[in-house]
Amino acid sequence: MLGSAEQVSAGDEVSLIIDGMRSRYGNAAGITADYTREAISKTMALLATADRHDIAQGRLYFKPPYSLRLEQTSPQEELLVTDGQSLWWYIALKKEAYRYPALEFGRELRLLSDILMGLRDAEATFEITLGSHPDTNSFRLILKPDPPWTDIEYLEVMILRNDYAIKQVEIYNMVGGLTRFVFSGLQEKDRFEEAFFSFSPPQGTKLIEK
Repeated sequence: MLGSAEQVSAGDEVSLIIDGMRSRYGNAAGITADYTREAISKTMALLATADRHDIAQGRLYFKPPYSLRLEQTSPQEELLVTDGQSLWWYIALKKEAYRYPALEFGRELRLLSDILMGLRDAEATFEITLGSHPDTNSFRLILKPDPPWTDIEYLEVMILRNDYAIKQVEIYNMVGGLTRFVFSGLQEKDRFEEAFFSFSPPQGTKLIEK
C-alpha cells in the first residue's frame, strides 16, 4: 500500500499532466491529426498472434465542443462526421449514408472530443490515476467513469512528456473489447469552412435512419 506522501505525489503529477494538456489544447479553435483506429474484440485480445483486420487510417478534424470529422482513407473511403447533434456515417463504395442521433450513438466520439479539449471537466466524470508504461517518453493516464457506465469500463490516454501532445487513446468496453486511436501530425487549426461538420448525401445515396 502506498504511503500518504506517495499518494499525494501521484495525485499532484496527474494534476500537472492535465494542466499541461489543457494549456496545450484547452483554448484551441480547432485540431487536425492523422489517425490509425484499431478495434479489437475480446477474442482478438486473447489471441495475441491473431490477425487484426479491423484497422483503419485517415485524417481527423475537430472543433470544440463536439464537432468531429473523420475522413477514413483505408481500407476503404468512409466519412464519419458530427456537429454534436446528428452523426453521419457515409460509405462511399456502397453509396450508403447512416444518420444517428449523436447523443445516442456517439459516446466514444464525445469522449474523444473531451480528450481533445484537454480532458475538460474530466475530474467530475472520472477517477483518474497515473499508470506505469515502458515508454519513458510518455505519461499514461487511466480514467474510470465515476459513477460507472453501462458500456465503457475505462480509458487509457498516452501523452508525450516533452509537450503534452496526445499520442494514443484506448477505450475499453464492458465486454472486453477496445477501440484504439493513435495520432500523429497533430496540429492546431484556426478555422474551418462553413458547413465542414455537416453532411448532405450525394445524389443516388441510400439513406438509412437509425
